[in-house]
Amino acid sequence: RILRRRRTGRWWRGERALVMGNRMIDDGMRQRIAAAIAKAEQGTRAELVAAIARRADDYRSSSLLAGLAGALIAGISAWIFLPWPGPGETIAVELTGFLLVYILAAFTPLGMLVVSPRRKRRRASRLAKLVFLQRGLASTAEHCGVLFFVSRAEHYVEIIADYGIDQKVEPDAWQRIVDTFAASVKKGDLEQGFIGAIETLGALLARHYPAEGENPNRIPNRLVEL
Repeated sequence: RILRRRRTGRWWRGERALVMGNRMIDDGMRQRIAAAIAKAEQGTRAELVAAIARRADDYRSSSLLAGLAGALIAGISAWIFLPWPGPGETIAVELTGFLLVYILAAFTPLGMLVVSPRRKRRRASRLAKLVFLQRGLASTAEHCGVLFFVSRAEHYVEIIADYGIDQKVEPDAWQRIVDTFAASVKKGDLEQGFIGAIETLGALLARHYPAEGENPNRIPNRLVEL
């Protein structure tokens, strides 16, 4: 289990790596998640966004390295198993090995096996921060934007909240929300993971940032899909 509390610029983050089941995202799920955000925002001035990424990066450099390793192994195998292979045969075998491994690494889920866990976490976290900025969550007047983020290929969940919320919500409350979020997604229940985290945090924010006046919705509630 990983739950890390630290500041990066203005952000407070709770994060956890996980193994995640695969479930399709349909229009019904999109509508229910958007409805959960809209309902939560009725009671608070905070702005909430849910985002899911198929993968955080294409990891082409890792695919190239894997392809080169495949070419090296293929070349050595040619010298071991082929009787007196010529230069042309060796090059053909190495090229075949490179292409086969590169294609598998670059265009299939098997490619994630050649990427280090640390790099996957770093890339997923970087994408989460970019989404946080791009969706305008760092620009709210009271610094009360929150992002619920999942990256499927990296098996990664993260909740990012601006520093105004960090000053209000207790660390134990963050831990419970992140743990429950991660546990639901790990079981393959992506929808319940998002909705449960949104509802729980929305109730907390309604106490610390209660809705006042017109309370306009400045950021769309739709699920962001990357």
